[in-house]
Amino acid sequence: MMNLIRIATVFLVVTFCCHAGLAVAAQTSSPAWIWGTRDRAPGQVVTLSHPFHVRSAVARATMHLAADFTRCTVRLNQRPLAQLDEFAPWMQWDVTDRLVAGSNHISLHCTSGEGPAAVALSIEIIYADGSVVTVASGDDWKTDHGTAVSLGTVAQEYWDVSDLAKISPLEDYEQWRRASGADVGTDPATFVTEPGFQVDLIRSATADEGSWVSMALDSQGRITIARENKGLLRMTLSPDGKRVRQVETINDDLLECRGLLYAYDSLYANANNSKGLYRLRDTDNDDQFDEVELLREFPGQVGHGRNDLALGPDGLIYSIHGDSVELAIDNIHDRTSPLRAARQGQHSEEGHLIRTDRDGSRWELVASGLRNPFGIDFNDDGEVFTYDADNEYDMGSPWYRPTRIVQLFSGGDYGWRRKTNGQWPPYFPDHSDNALPTVDVGKGSPTAVKSGRHSSFPRHYQKAIFALDWAYGRILACHLAPRGAGYACRVQTFLAGRPLNVTDLEFDADGDMFVITGGRKTRSALYRIRYIGRETEIPEPTTQQIERQLYSQTSRERRRVLASLHQQRPVETLSQTWIYLDDTDPLIRNTARVAIEHQPVEQWRDMAIAEVSPERAATALLALARSGRLADYRVILQRLDAMDVKTLTAYGKLSVLHAYRLTLRNASLDPKVIDATHLRLLRWLSSETGAAVAPLGSGAVVREELARLIADREVPGAVTPLTEMLRTAHGQRERMNALYMLCHQPHGWTMDDRTLFFEALGELERTAFSGAGMPGRLKQIRDHAVGHLSAEERETLGALIQPTTLDQTPPKKVLRPQVRTWTLSDLVTALDDVATPGDARRGEALFRDVLCASCHRVAGRGGVLGPDLSSVAARFSTRDILASIVTPSDVIAEKYLSVQVVTTDGKIVSGQIITGGDYRSSTLRLATDPLDPAKVVEIPKQDIQLHRPSDVSPMPEGLLDTLTAADIADLLAFLTQQH
Repeated sequence: MMNLIRIATVFLVVTFCCHAGLAVAAQTSSPAWIWGTRDRAPGQVVTLSHPFHVRSAVARATMHLAADFTRCTVRLNQRPLAQLDEFAPWMQWDVTDRLVAGSNHISLHCTSGEGPAAVALSIEIIYADGSVVTVASGDDWKTDHGTAVSLGTVAQEYWDVSDLAKISPLEDYEQWRRASGADVGTDPATFVTEPGFQVDLIRSATADEGSWVSMALDSQGRITIARENKGLLRMTLSPDGKRVRQVETINDDLLECRGLLYAYDSLYANANNSKGLYRLRDTDNDDQFDEVELLREFPGQVGHGRNDLALGPDGLIYSIHGDSVELAIDNIHDRTSPLRAARQGQHSEEGHLIRTDRDGSRWELVASGLRNPFGIDFNDDGEVFTYDADNEYDMGSPWYRPTRIVQLFSGGDYGWRRKTNGQWPPYFPDHSDNALPTVDVGKGSPTAVKSGRHSSFPRHYQKAIFALDWAYGRILACHLAPRGAGYACRVQTFLAGRPLNVTDLEFDADGDMFVITGGRKTRSALYRIRYIGRETEIPEPTTQQIERQLYSQTSRERRRVLASLHQQRPVETLSQTWIYLDDTDPLIRNTARVAIEHQPVEQWRDMAIAEVSPERAATALLALARSGRLADYRVILQRLDAMDVKTLTAYGKLSVLHAYRLTLRNASLDPKVIDATHLRLLRWLSSETGAAVAPLGSGAVVREELARLIADREVPGAVTPLTEMLRTAHGQRERMNALYMLCHQPHGWTMDDRTLFFEALGELERTAFSGAGMPGRLKQIRDHAVGHLSAEERETLGALIQPTTLDQTPPKKVLRPQVRTWTLSDLVTALDDVATPGDARRGEALFRDVLCASCHRVAGRGGVLGPDLSSVAARFSTRDILASIVTPSDVIAEKYLSVQVVTTDGKIVSGQIITGGDYRSSTLRLATDPLDPAKVVEIPKQDIQLHRPSDVSPMPEGLLDTLTAADIADLLAFLTQQH
């Protein structure tokens, strides 16, 4: 019995590690930064390539790619995979379906930009037997003229941690509720964290101490804690920091202080429910705050409200607000662009960053366009960061933006606007005049952030930003690598617990981390996290690190100088700013454009129209289009139509497309001119959607925005390229995006297009991973599409245009007599004896009759529960294809694994996770029969004791046993033909 308990305990720990996103297996070795030469200069063209061998079918293959200061085209096995610009995010892709058994080849065709160009790449290959092989960039890679030059190994914290922050569908969003009825804080022995760290529970809140939402340390090291309801507590720790020896109430009036800051012999408090920023002072030196002064009132609602405070390196006090707080306009200098809608008298609900001096006498709006950023802090470069919330209602849709770490800078508009009417179509928040996030994190519920510069943790954590995820009970470590005026970032889960609804964190004078839990009237607790591991050696900086750091220091200073121009300046400053409108760094380009937009349009209109540099003209014409001067739209359109977009970066193309969007809305333009522009846009889309176009990266973003503009304009001829996008879509987001764009097109459809559309929509209705808004959005897509049908089309399509539900009758397998129990060797022999070539048309019918199409897609049609088989012949031999059908459990691609769940009452259930419905649901849904989606078991997530991947494929065995050898030859002919 003791052995069984030990086994179960080990299983539980491993399960929780995977559940929380923490590493349980050895990490992939880091690749090297490589380039063609040690000395790098702008405009160098370098091809880096490497062959590698895959010994058998793989369960998963993941590519990581970091490309610094270089445009890069990635080809895998001679097929384009991705196109990246100089400042594209460090990327990760699942390339399982791109590898072939035997010889493979990866190549990177690069053109260097202004900074120290280099690339780093790894492909982690996991085989069915669990073995792992890594292909990594190094000096054994080839170039056009010899071998690659290594510029140093990528630091481990920047590699192979991005997956570790992702939330599993098994994770319980409602875990925080477990703290509601708890008597004490969660036992830290149940937490999972990185090696070398110790977590201690210092104090659990008593019943009269309320639930805690924020904290700050005063100059004596005492901890001030804000209660969720009202008032402030002050806790004095014992000398060893292991317990709280005194608790006192120091304020009992301020309502829900979400932000606390000790500065200038005062305590500043963002009192959310009191709707203002307050300063508390001890004027009579009795160690109590006898003066409470309102520095500024911030009207509005309180949900996404007045949040955290931080002291900037400039000595100003920074306050961050959610989108429930009204944008301040009185007695304030607004550093955001005067061309923003909110500056033009339009009502706008958006989170924002504001700052003031110690007395609250001077105020500035620094940045806007956020949803609900709760925390704020500065790193050791003096840059300010927050962790912004997603809109969980939109989960799974093309316009969903995940939680994100955001570097905030002067004039930045991050694109969020609260939806006030809920009408269709929804607002797409991201376009080229938005400031970019540092990194998208994924699902979560952001609260506080704090720079690791305050800590005594190992060096790489001192460079990180720590961010709290309240709902999922996690502390994230966001590792920042300087990259131009901004940063590249990798995110890992640093600590996780259940429940651990973390609300704030601070570092004390010794560099230990203190964390509090609370919110929504839950039981609160105070924890201390210390590093007790061995001192870590600080490795010598690599060539790439040194050169990137030097280049980034220059870039940050350049951006700060441009930000100082975010006000009206003498006209001479225009020429100093104008030259940066074509900078390859999006942060610098954005900052320069905002500086231009602060100047009267009359001063720079002619410069924008006359600009000959395509990249600079793209930004300048966008600025002019944003000014909303209808008299300029005709000439803007002429200049846009005359541009050679092929020479532009992805960012330049996006600027042109957004300028088109703003300009084409002018109803007074000549219809013939508009028709000519529409035709040009269609030709452009055709060039972006060909077979030789990379499906991932910056090019894919341009292609999507171009298609969306054409769809919104209902351009004649749009259906054909949009249908091709649907046919070749990868994953739910791309499919829904294509469906959304197509549903508005009134003309140009064939019946085959209509059939493909409604088949894809029905599949999405059955399988969509989604937030609460998904069912309504899918209904709107269907209603729009059906509204465009003629009576004849409705009759022809029949039941296909009716909504699809999970519990409807599944397709029935065509009854056939048993032929024989096929083995692989029998099949190979029998197929050799088939006299005639297989009939692909008959094979397509068999593909449906034996229910292969219930789970697999070919050429855009079919199910999504199994791998897409459109290009299976390019990756596998006929024997491999047969083996995967006859013995499907031998090799199961990781993303199609079933899961086996053990509940607290001992039940064992296996099936595929159904991710439809609101991801915040406290219930896990498992489809236990892949051929009958209606067979669903629901399990409360709080009842899940253990879970593990199933080693049994959801694909049934014996699928070929009712087919003759000639039938199987027909089926293979269909699968292996060019789709």
